[in-house]
Amino acid sequence: MTEKSRPLLSGAPWAAREAKPRQRGINYVRGPAVLGGYLNDFIGCYAEHIDILKLSGHQVTFSSPESISKAIKICHSNSIKVAVGNPPMDVALSGGWGVTCGFLDELLARGIDYVEISCIARAIDDGDLEKVILAAKQRNIDVIIEVGVEFAHSQSEDGNLFIERRIQQAKLALQAGAKMILVESEGLTENRNGQAYRWDVIDRIASNFSTEQLMFEADDQDVLSRYIDVFGPKSNLMVDHTKVEKLEAARRGFGPSQSLWGKVVTV
Repeated sequence: MTEKSRPLLSGAPWAAREAKPRQRGINYVRGPAVLGGYLNDFIGCYAEHIDILKLSGHQVTFSSPESISKAIKICHSNSIKVAVGNPPMDVALSGGWGVTCGFLDELLARGIDYVEISCIARAIDDGDLEKVILAAKQRNIDVIIEVGVEFAHSQSEDGNLFIERRIQQAKLALQAGAKMILVESEGLTENRNGQAYRWDVIDRIASNFSTEQLMFEADDQDVLSRYIDVFGPKSNLMVDHTKVEKLEAARRGFGPSQSLWGKVVTV
């Protein structure tokens, strides 16, 4: 490696990071709304720091098939898995079993690696949840199960959260073959309307699973810093694509929150 190709501060005392493919310390990154050249440039800058790129909202529905195919291709060529967020799955589930299977077949044909299924966006029976997870697994599509207390800016009351039920659903999903549990931020560390973050609820959920089984949504830099402080630099975190640099700095112990400066260690 020449001097010009070597990253700046390559000899600095950063906390070590495992090379991809990683089993822990996964960066689950919400991709940009605009694909094409913008996505190419973004991946050109940060490919080493992206484990899974999420096509969020209804991107796979409303973006051109060509743009989606190109996005998947550039991700795979940079050892980045591709996930589809839960909104299209919500629509498919609303259409019944045939529509759901057809949607999963389309994801398989396009080369999608992960699909999100939300336990808070839709009311779904345990048996049906297990059935959908198995259908995805049969197509070699890994499942990320979303759990939490709110969805899409809905309002929840602190005494009416049904946390134990959410934990039970998450356990069932893992037993059925789900790859990971994604803890949704809304109502916990987002959309709190000035109220304190619900770290107590997050702790109740997290205490039932290993850190490898959990993924935390953490767009706010103080929130992602707190997760790393509590669960360690190898915890799995989901952030927006605009936060990748801050997340990597936090994992290595030098930002973005001063509470982590020089504190993070790996051995």
